[in-house]
Amino acid sequence: MIEVYLSLNGNAAEAAIYYAQLFEAPEPYIMRFADMPKADQDQMPPGAENLVMYANVKTSVGDIMMSDMMPGSSVTPNEGVWINYSMKDEERLRQYFDAMAKDGEVLMPLEKTFFSPLYGQVKDKFGFYWMFMIY
Repeated sequence: MIEVYLSLNGNAAEAAIYYAQLFEAPEPYIMRFADMPKADQDQMPPGAENLVMYANVKTSVGDIMMSDMMPGSSVTPNEGVWINYSMKDEERLRQYFDAMAKDGEVLMPLEKTFFSPLYGQVKDKFGFYWMFMIY
């Protein structure tokens, strides 16, 4: 199994809730730095308390894990990395694609290709690149 781990700039909790709702997943697990033992919290930089240390969204096809960057650092989603969401259910795939496209940017609309009965690409509202396909 290959799972994806996303690094975000202070909005990992928002992203976890968004992806869980979009993919009809159970409520995501979210652990903030404030949930750590007090001794460990004392080693964290100021402002990290409410950031997400670890979050997990359990979708029907695998886990999306994520966390926030530490205060004073940031990350930019990489165009060279794509998240692929593959499934057999065309109706659900269209639903997920359309939901993500509503808040993001369609790079390639869902259409038949030589390698898939249905394939499309979206840049989501957090800047991550997704491929959706029927297998």
